[in-house]
Parts: sequence; C-alpha cells; structure tokens
Amino acid sequence: MRGGTELKYRREIDGLRALAVVPVVLFHAGIGGFSGGFVGVDVFFVISGYLITGIILDAMAQGKFSFAAFYERRARRILPALFVVVAATLILSCVVLLPEDLKAFSKSLLAVMLFASNHLFWSESGYFQANAELLPLLHTWSLAAEEQYYLVFPVVAVFLFRRGIRTLTAALVVVAVLSFVLAEWGSRAHPDAAFYLLPFRAWELMIGALAAVYLRSKSPMAGPALASFLAAVGLALLVLSIPGFDRALPWPGVYALVPVLGTGLIILFAQPHNLVGRWLGSSVLVGVGLVSYSAYLWHQPLFALARQASVDEPTMPFYVLLCAVTFVLAGLTWRFVEQPFRKSSRFSRRFIFLGALAIALLFAGIAALLYANKGYPGRIENHARVADLFRWQGLASPCGKQLAVAAEIEAQCRLPEGVHPGEVDTVLFGDSHADAFLPALVSLYGERETSHAYIGMGGCLPLLGVDVKSGIWPVDVCRSLAQAQYTYASQVRPRNLLLVARWGMYTDGETTSRSARRYYLVENDADPLSREHSKAVFVRGIERTVRAYQALGTRVFLMEQVPQQITEPRKVFHKLNQAGLWGDPAAEAVIQRNASPISQHHAQQTRVRKLLNRLPHIEGFRVLNPEELFCSAGQCVMGDKGGPWYLDRDHLNIRGAERAAPWLGRQIQGPG
Repeated sequence: MRGGTELKYRREIDGLRALAVVPVVLFHAGIGGFSGGFVGVDVFFVISGYLITGIILDAMAQGKFSFAAFYERRARRILPALFVVVAATLILSCVVLLPEDLKAFSKSLLAVMLFASNHLFWSESGYFQANAELLPLLHTWSLAAEEQYYLVFPVVAVFLFRRGIRTLTAALVVVAVLSFVLAEWGSRAHPDAAFYLLPFRAWELMIGALAAVYLRSKSPMAGPALASFLAAVGLALLVLSIPGFDRALPWPGVYALVPVLGTGLIILFAQPHNLVGRWLGSSVLVGVGLVSYSAYLWHQPLFALARQASVDEPTMPFYVLLCAVTFVLAGLTWRFVEQPFRKSSRFSRRFIFLGALAIALLFAGIAALLYANKGYPGRIENHARVADLFRWQGLASPCGKQLAVAAEIEAQCRLPEGVHPGEVDTVLFGDSHADAFLPALVSLYGERETSHAYIGMGGCLPLLGVDVKSGIWPVDVCRSLAQAQYTYASQVRPRNLLLVARWGMYTDGETTSRSARRYYLVENDADPLSREHSKAVFVRGIERTVRAYQALGTRVFLMEQVPQQITEPRKVFHKLNQAGLWGDPAAEAVIQRNASPISQHHAQQTRVRKLLNRLPHIEGFRVLNPEELFCSAGQCVMGDKGGPWYLDRDHLNIRGAERAAPWLGRQIQGPG
C-alpha cells in the first residue's frame, strides 16, 4: 500500500461525471439516441465507490481517519444543494400538483429526508404506480442508495483495513460477486427491487472501490500504450451502451457489466498523457462534470412538474429548453450553494450537522402536514367532483383467503352467495383491466346479483398453466390464481366466460411509458425470459384455457384492450375543471386535441391479433373488439364534455365501463 498520499484531484473524473449526467438528463427528456442514458446512474455509483474508498484509504494510511470528518464532508457535499432543490420543488409542487399527487409527493419528501426514497419507490412500484415521469423526486432513489452505502461502508472498510489490505480487498471481491449474482437474478425475478435497492447495486460501488485499492497498491500500472488502449476500450464500452441499451433489458444484471466495467477501466487507465484522459479532462467536460450533481438534482423536478402542469405532453423543443435550464440552474447552484458550503472555514462542523438536522425536520413536518391534509384539496374549486371520477370503483373485495390459494395472492372478487350450477350467467376473469370493466357487468345485470361473478388480480393473466414474471408477485402466484378461477367456474358452470386483460403488456411490454415494466410469460421456472418465448406461451395458454372452459359447457369470449390514451385523462379533466369548461361544448375541442390516433391503437392490437391468429380454429370462441365505443374519425377519445371514460391512460372508470354495458349485452346475446 502506498502510504502518505492524499486523494489527488483528477480532471478526468469530472469529465467522466459529465459523461454520466448528460445521458441521464437527455434520456429523461426522451431525446432520441439516448435510450440507454440511464446507465449514467451506474457510472455515478462506480465513481462514488472509487472516491469514497480512496478517501478512507488515504486517511487511514496517514492515521488521520475520523468518522466525524468523513460524514461532515459528505454532508457538505450532498445536503446544501439537495435542500435547495427540494425546497424549490416543494414550492412548485404546491402550485402545480393536484391534491392526490401532492399527498403522494409528501411521502417522497419525507423519504428523502430519511435517506429512504429508494425503498419508498420500490414499495410503490406496483401495478397502479403513477407514471414515473410524473414523480418530481423519483431520481432521489439513487441518492438514498448512496447515502445508505455511506452509512455502512466506512465502518466495514475501517475494520477490515486494520486487518490488512488483502483482507479488505478479498472482502470487496466477495461482496462484488455476491451482489452481482443477486442483481442478475433479481433483475429478472424481482426487477423493481433490483433496480432500487442497495444490495443489488453494491457490486457497482465495489468495482469503484476495487479500482481505488488497485491504484494505491504496489502493483505496477500498465505501460503507457496498454493504458491508452484499455482506457479507450472503457470509453467505447460506456459510450456504446448509451444508444445501444434500453429499459427493456433486465437491469442491473449482466448487461450492466458493459458500462460499469467501462467506467472501471476509465478510472484505472485514463491519464492526462493519453487521449481518453485528455479528452475527459477538457475544459467543457470538466465544467459540466463540476455541476453534474446539481444538474442531476434539478432535471427530474423540472421535467416532472412541466408534464404535470401541461395538459398536452411538452414538445421536444420545450424539453431541449428544460435541459438548458437544468444546466443553468446547476451552474448557479454549484457557484452559490455547493462551493460556499464546502469551505470548512465558513461553516463549522456543528453548524453543518445541526443545521442539516433542523432543515430535515422542517421538511419532515411539512410533509406530515401535506399528507395529513390530503394535499389540501380546498386549493382547487370543485376538485372532489372531478376526483371522484378517477377513484377505483370498489365493486370487488379482497378474496385471497376465500379462494384458498397461496397467501401472497391479493385477488379481488365479486362472488354471489348460494348459487347453484348454471345460475351464474357470466363470469369475468382477468387482470386489473377486468376489474375496471366490472361495472359493465353490474350495469348489464342490474339487481340480478347472482347472474354475474368476477375474480381477478392486477398483473396476472387468467390463463391456465401460465405464470407471469414481472416483479409484482412471487413465482407461481398468477398460475395459482388462474387455477382458482377455473375451480370456481367448474363449481358454478357459467354460461359465459369473459376474459379481459391488457394482453399486449404481457407479450410486447409497455409501448408508451418512459418507465416500462418488463413482463415475461412462463410455463415453468426453467423457461427463458424473452419476448418470443412469452408470445409462444401466450398462444398455448389461450388455447389451453379456452378448451378447458368449453369442456365445462361455457362459452368463452376474449375482449381486446380498450384504446390506450397518450395523455393522462386525469390531467385533462382537472384542467377543464380549473378553466371552468366542465360540461361546456368548448371542452370537446380540448378532448379531441388530446385524443390518441386510432393508428396507434391498431398498431398495438395488430401485435396481439397476430398471436391470436396462430390459434387453431376453436368453435364457439369469440374475440370482442370494444373499439367502436371509444373511436371514430381516426381518433380514440378519453371522454366527452360530461366527463372522462378512463381512470388513467388504459383503465376504464365507472362511466366508461357502464358505457360498454349495452354493447357487451349485444355481444354475449343478452343475459338470458
């Protein structure tokens, strides 16, 4: 170990920061060519692992390490800019956000103060999570993961360092390997946990930590020619991953090795005398790198609140403008907030710690008030009238225990009591879209409650022998639910079975969201997780399911997806309410302007229809198309001047489902 050396400034590391933050910002802006821009976060993790380990090792080698000094330095580096951005975001959120969104924001505000926002966003990343691009503090998940790392790593590193550098190195390698294996498994089995939580991300930090150990070892560095080559390889790996990757990949598993190892090679071998080192050390990249932390803090609130404030999706020129504003604000924050607080002579350690605690408590108190008062709905006139149309209909109730299946199942049911075989006319099985469609059955059958039944659960297909791997439910939960649905149907012998789901989600994935969830269909645990295999499983599952229910004497109908909206209906109708246009003929123009092209709906349906066309002919099996209810003249609308038909972009609300009741009656030839 080289002793007596302090962590010296490396311009190329600031240049590397620029190469991390710019793709992240452009990725979140939706700018083409940056589909893998999210890898910038992985780059930041590697850099943090390198810098933090270097600080600890150098201080330990000199016998000067102090936990108080270490945490003071972290607080000076992280908290001032964070507090300023959070304060600005809080003020803007109180102006822009709807009450229910402001209430949700309050939870994230508290989580940020507790260094736990990654756990919050993981726990709320289920099927009904708000679109990620609308959450102003979503990006703080990575800060939370780093802060958790800061709390644990120094204690462990100091303990192991005192037992020798070999012990420390071996421990870093073991943690890196175990974390990587966990990440590779988790990115496929539990993608949300793998994305947000530190144990799945630790290997990226450990790569940086190992680079810091190596650079301080007695081992000779590579010669100039080899160092130049390896630095160039690292840069190529990182740069190529930005346009080459996208969110459809399991992350942060094996694919993340590309940018992470690339970053490690750059840290190890980029030097002032080689091409990569000189390029990364250029004035422009270093300048951007210096403000990268503040830029990262500012970009998500600006983008999210702009989307929340606008009825229409902001245009690309507007996003470009927001990117420019991000870096202007970052420069100002770096100059007038970050820099002054890094100078210990201006603010004492006591001031830093007590001041940070006081501000965190203040934000926590504000968060509690916002949450307790439900986002202050009184701020918006007639808010309750609009909000009621966007609440889940609540016609079904939890029934996991009633179905006597796995404890993890959180199924929803509407089951008539005391019915005999043949008494139930129509049963509805499916995912959350079936639940959303349930009011159509209730409206169709009126007071004849024994004539219809429903069993379903968000994120699960009603296909026998098919399991859904998405990170929402544990293995076999969806398959167990499908079997429970069949068991119920075999008992009541319904005349009709209606299968409703967002079919394309499970075969092709999300098509409009910037934060797509990955769904894979399998028939056993050994099945590969791929789109093509999912499609084959889907076709087999449909045939198996239809034939099984037909054997019960039940007619089977599969309803295609309702048209998906591009614009969030809730935003449109709240804006109409605030503008005093509710029920006004002028509202129709706004609704039409925000309608989705029917061509988009057809493109989505074509993919599923191609799969259904693979099925052999099954007598009596019918596919229903609800397009006529919502589309005309080349547009698919979200409602009319009287109100919305949608709960969100793809689920119907009560009004929309009830609109479909007469149509459904005609399709299944009435309730008789």
